[in-house]
Amino acid sequence: MEIQEVEIHEFEYRLPDVGTHGGHQVYEPGSTFEPPGFVLTVRTRDGLEGHYRGFMYTAPMITQIEMCAPEFLLGRDPLEREAIWQDVWRAFRVTDHLGLGPIDVALWDLAGKHYGEPVSTLLGGYRERVPAYASTYSGDRAEDGLSSPEAYADFAEECAAAGYPAFKIHGFGEPERDIEICRAVDEAVGDRMDLMLDPASEYDTYAETLRVGRVLDELGFFWYEDPMADTGQSVRMARRLARDLDTPVLGMEHVRTGPFGAADHMAADALDLVRGDVHLDGGITGVTKIANVAEAFGVDVELHVGGPAHLHCMSAVRNTNYFEDGLLHPRIEWMSDQGFRGEVETLADDGTIAVPDGPGLGVEIDWEFVEERGTDFTLIDETGASGLS
Repeated sequence: MEIQEVEIHEFEYRLPDVGTHGGHQVYEPGSTFEPPGFVLTVRTRDGLEGHYRGFMYTAPMITQIEMCAPEFLLGRDPLEREAIWQDVWRAFRVTDHLGLGPIDVALWDLAGKHYGEPVSTLLGGYRERVPAYASTYSGDRAEDGLSSPEAYADFAEECAAAGYPAFKIHGFGEPERDIEICRAVDEAVGDRMDLMLDPASEYDTYAETLRVGRVLDELGFFWYEDPMADTGQSVRMARRLARDLDTPVLGMEHVRTGPFGAADHMAADALDLVRGDVHLDGGITGVTKIANVAEAFGVDVELHVGGPAHLHCMSAVRNTNYFEDGLLHPRIEWMSDQGFRGEVETLADDGTIAVPDGPGLGVEIDWEFVEERGTDFTLIDETGASGLS
């Protein structure tokens, strides 16, 4: 079997009543946000296809795929995922690795279709459903949005009633406001839900990062995620924070060092929980490597954002707790299912989401949606030099 061509269909999502503030998508009544997305298709000479639907960091992902595909994909056996992973990881060593995740996920989807099995089966998965937490949008300024501690508390109540066993706060990135939100949410649902705070690396100083963390210690939060600008980069700072707080510190979302950087941080006791991300950390192969090294260190790996690939990964990973369902808001819907046919992530009453059971990723691309909102198309079908070496 041999890869003959690679296609990239670019399109725009559509999010009514969404704008941006401080680099985050937020509820903004009357606005419409149309971020770029894409579908990557890897096709063999006999017509077998694997797909990846992208929804973040679209421009650099596409650029890197276009750079590496002629040299590192065309003419290769798509089932040799590990060899391709190693070659592409090495090729991207000075440019980060954002293009590798989409490629690897598409190859796993293709492999599942080749064998007629779900990716979860190829991974040795043993769970058909995984527990999910509600992951909120960032704070906004709308009267009927997530603009106050009370609004977050009310939304947490809604999520608890829907069956979610845990709730993660994306606040304002402002320590005092975030503390108020955490206290309000804890008072509302803290006896029924695991609670998390994700400042998304917004805090500037160690003092304010520690101050918020000590409130989370007091409230018994489940984790404190990437709170400071240096989280994931400064091993020394992260080690001090993990030492000084009782609340588990979750890190490594905002750096692209994959299993190697994760191992360094775990060896230095610079985190308590580690992030993995098929989109950003080298695909399913990259997440599996992170999960394995984390298991060896006795550390849990928590997967970042949703999507079918993470459901398959979680089915086969013992040392993980929750699937991130989101982003969620009381007034709007995110783009988690756009670009797919049907609903991929549907919460059951018991707070779990099913792992797709069809061949490959077990989902179908909504080509009508992709074509209606299409913005560009690229076909790569000739071998050549990547320019990366």
